[in-house]
Amino acid sequence: MNGSARDALVLDAHLRNAVAGLRGLGRAGVPAVAAGPSRAAAGLWSRYAAAREVGGAGEVAARGRPAVAYPSQESTIDALLRLGPDRAIVLPWDASAVRTVRSKRDLPRLAEAHGLRAPATLFDGTAAELRAADIPLPAVVKPAGAVGALPTARLVGSPAELEALAAGLPPEEPVLAQEHVGGALLSLALALDRDGQVAARFQEEVVRTWPPDAGSFAATVSAEPDGDLVERAAAVLRGAGYWGLAQLDLARGGGATILLDVNPRFYACMPLALACGVNLPAAWHAIVDGRTPPPTAPYPAGRAYRWLEGDLYAARHGDVSRLRRPGRPADAHAMWAGDDPLASVLLALDAATLPIRRRLRPARRGR
Repeated sequence: MNGSARDALVLDAHLRNAVAGLRGLGRAGVPAVAAGPSRAAAGLWSRYAAAREVGGAGEVAARGRPAVAYPSQESTIDALLRLGPDRAIVLPWDASAVRTVRSKRDLPRLAEAHGLRAPATLFDGTAAELRAADIPLPAVVKPAGAVGALPTARLVGSPAELEALAAGLPPEEPVLAQEHVGGALLSLALALDRDGQVAARFQEEVVRTWPPDAGSFAATVSAEPDGDLVERAAAVLRGAGYWGLAQLDLARGGGATILLDVNPRFYACMPLALACGVNLPAAWHAIVDGRTPPPTAPYPAGRAYRWLEGDLYAARHGDVSRLRRPGRPADAHAMWAGDDPLASVLLALDAATLPIRRRLRPARRGR
């Protein structure tokens, strides 16, 4: 993968999924610029950062550094889509296609056209309006756009839980409520070339999440790709005109496969794909750069990923069993990588101090 015509610009370098993307690119010999909101961002101290920038997508673009920009959170995707046509940085996908696959209104039509289905949307509005909404429960409440006060999807099972969740959000916060879909969760990551063909793929089964039932993946296990599912998911993306990397959250139950979300960015459990030899960031960059990624190869099934922070949150809320580690140790971790120790330590410090910083924010706003 050496000899890339363009550098890569990894935005959101304070986040663990951005650091994973930076590591994948660096291990493949792609010059990667790490950009984060402050000099303390972990990715800026990664051994795989060829250069460092402080700022977000708009600020870095204004400095005129030519590179392919890779996001790791929804708000950064929004910022990239707002950039004008004279931008110095290159988008890693077609902007119109990204808007389509992120649309909760368009996704059901796309999914159903290719043998999948999407959850029914029960509510689409603000947190204040949600408090008065009469929706069937249980339901999953999730951010409607860029992640704000609601960091991840939450399952609510009673009117009291719905009221408590909505009351804890800013009244103007945009949120969605969707039907709760039971069954086994899985993640499928696909890198499609510009002709819509699958250039790389990685599948993993979800063992547990935090929060339970509708949160971020806390533990997963690599699985052999389901060829039929890969083709159906690729057809959904092709139907939107999408190329590049996309990670799909899915559920299986009652004989149906449900498409929950499409994430056109570096995603949190990507370290497991890297540990299994599937370098999705490098494949994505090759596609953007007009080169052919290496052919897909088999990878080992049964390898484990663990997000320890999620298990610690669960233990703090009463589920101490999460801290017991059954079977073999994890093969991949959300933050730690032995070949990149300084960035790993900084990610861990940021996670450890986050609860304290959250408690301090209201006090600071009140001064």
